[in-house]
Amino acid sequence: MRFREYPILKLLLSIVIGIIVARYIATDNISYYWIIPILLILAFLAWPRKYLFPYRFRYLSGMYVYAVFVIFGIILYQSGFHKNKELYFGNFNNKVQQYHIKIIEPPQEKERSVKLFVKVLSCKINGQSKECIGKALIYLQKDSTSKNLSFGDNIIFFRPMQEIAPPSNPDQFDYRSYLSLKDIHYQAYLRDDQWRKIPMKPSFSIIHIALNIRSDLLNTLRKNNIQGDELSVAAGMLLGVRDILSPELHQAYAGAGAMHILCVSGLHVGIIFLILNWLLSFLNYRNNGKLIKAIIIMAAIWFYALLTGLSPSVVRAATMFSFIIVGQNLNRHVNIFSSLSASAFVLLIVNPTLLFDLGFQLSYSAVVAIVILQKPIANLWVPNNKLLYHAWQLVAVSIAAQIGTAPLSLFYFHQFPNLFIITNLIVIPAAYIIINLGLLVLLFSFIPPISAFLGKMLSYVLYSLNFMITSIEQLEFAVIRDIFLSPLMFILIASLILFSSIWLLQKKRKLIFVNIALIIGILMASIFNYDSQNELIIYQSNKNTYIALYSDRQAWIICDSDVYNDPSIMSFQVSAHELSKGIRHRNYFLIDSGPIHQSDLFYINYPFIKCGNKLIKFSNPNSAEEGDLANSFNYIVYNNPKQYSISALDSSQTAIICSNIPPWVSKPILQEYDSLNLSFYSIKENGAWRIGF
Repeated sequence: MRFREYPILKLLLSIVIGIIVARYIATDNISYYWIIPILLILAFLAWPRKYLFPYRFRYLSGMYVYAVFVIFGIILYQSGFHKNKELYFGNFNNKVQQYHIKIIEPPQEKERSVKLFVKVLSCKINGQSKECIGKALIYLQKDSTSKNLSFGDNIIFFRPMQEIAPPSNPDQFDYRSYLSLKDIHYQAYLRDDQWRKIPMKPSFSIIHIALNIRSDLLNTLRKNNIQGDELSVAAGMLLGVRDILSPELHQAYAGAGAMHILCVSGLHVGIIFLILNWLLSFLNYRNNGKLIKAIIIMAAIWFYALLTGLSPSVVRAATMFSFIIVGQNLNRHVNIFSSLSASAFVLLIVNPTLLFDLGFQLSYSAVVAIVILQKPIANLWVPNNKLLYHAWQLVAVSIAAQIGTAPLSLFYFHQFPNLFIITNLIVIPAAYIIINLGLLVLLFSFIPPISAFLGKMLSYVLYSLNFMITSIEQLEFAVIRDIFLSPLMFILIASLILFSSIWLLQKKRKLIFVNIALIIGILMASIFNYDSQNELIIYQSNKNTYIALYSDRQAWIICDSDVYNDPSIMSFQVSAHELSKGIRHRNYFLIDSGPIHQSDLFYINYPFIKCGNKLIKFSNPNSAEEGDLANSFNYIVYNNPKQYSISALDSSQTAIICSNIPPWVSKPILQEYDSLNLSFYSIKENGAWRIGF
């Protein structure tokens, strides 16, 4: 493989660089349009040797072309967001009295609400209707009316929206950043009296048709003896429906390393491709047979994508396979890398933010790794037995895909499935059987006796698969959890896999030294992988108290009785940060439990904590403040949701008001300190409070 043989890959990398620059470096709304014509003219002049540059400097023309595509990537990314446009509703959100919105994704039913992704069509300001653009996140109070909403419905509601808040605790999942990539920056929670559905003439929508077909097919599965957990897995594998999967089964598949079969993606589209490729193989020997075969397979794949609701994962997989089909059936000289690069190129032009989508990253990482690594791994052993040979080929594919996706999985999910080979030996053949049986159930649904029999067979296969996956996940050694990769470690490990793969293709000696340097870099970076800063954090939680001191990869945690009895209730707020600090042992103590810990670095004797030279006092309305430490504190923390007598502070002291303090208690405290021009910190408004020592 030579890099210069793949021009589409070079253009893809140029657009990728442009998108990355646009997100992390470039300033919003900078106009690059005037640069493109200049660069295009220079590239044109540089191309023929007789104009601007001699032939030996022909690489300059290529550099100009790539520069154009870098800028093209920047413009694509920046111009794709409504937030940067004049009609964006957020520009006048505070003045809005009424919004008219349209549901653009299937509603998601939660425990206490219905979650909607919507498009803003118009708003009313001072009684005047104004057209506007933008997307938003809406939560409706759960009732019979909100539960019956569907894709495409129109709603009006009567209040402004709120900007989505950043994470309140260190290293907590940044939902605001995640939604910003979908161009969603505002949200609202609406009670049943704050909104109403309005009748609108339905407009033609392929997605609406696809979702209706998917709903009908899901009901067909229900009618054919497929219920409970078996239905949830069948719905995910066949139709891309994941909302009905129970949390326990979701965790079982994730822990066993089998989550990839629960949503329609490259694996499922690939199975359909293999089935059709085999069934239509006779066309290879007829005039124009390959062209006819390619058209039929592509039509079938996109029809299947339609049946699954045109979800992003299946559209991505269908696009990828469409380019592979074109390359393989119409031009035997087209390399699969070119096909993959072309599909990624098209997807990023349509939606540049896909580059930061985890599904997009995992899909292409897995496919590229399989293309590069599967054959070298398979060649390590060539069994004589036919069954062993096919099993080993499957193992080789699993190992290659796992190598390709390992850095992403470790970085995002912090776990590694040790038994992924066994899992894939089970789930991939099972997926093949389930997809075939599922399609037969749907195809023969008009003949009830046959579809009912096929449904029973499918239900049995699904039950057996769930049982095996759950059994694997429950094995003590099945999963390594709590693995932390810093961004530097992630980049180094991903680079090592990339350059090792390139070395396998090109066998260049120089790459050996690059790989050795990366290995040394990984070993050195592992020393600094964890955050070793000693610190005290009072976490943001509206219901619980969680005060943690971190030192030497240990945690001393002062908490209320609810957290003490069940620490997992705070895992969403604290687990990511404790993972980044490499915490190996946690010591839990109930608040008011007296002397807890004393060392050279800090001591804890509630209601006092001393970290280095900083003294923190916890204001306790139930006990008298006595002793020399009563007024010599640097910080006073209000953490008990009861009425307080406000402590007098001097200019060197700061009040910390925890988020579990109700407004009728916290408001007079904040007002008093504000009127006296004294320092205070509201955890509810500003997020977790932390101090290093």
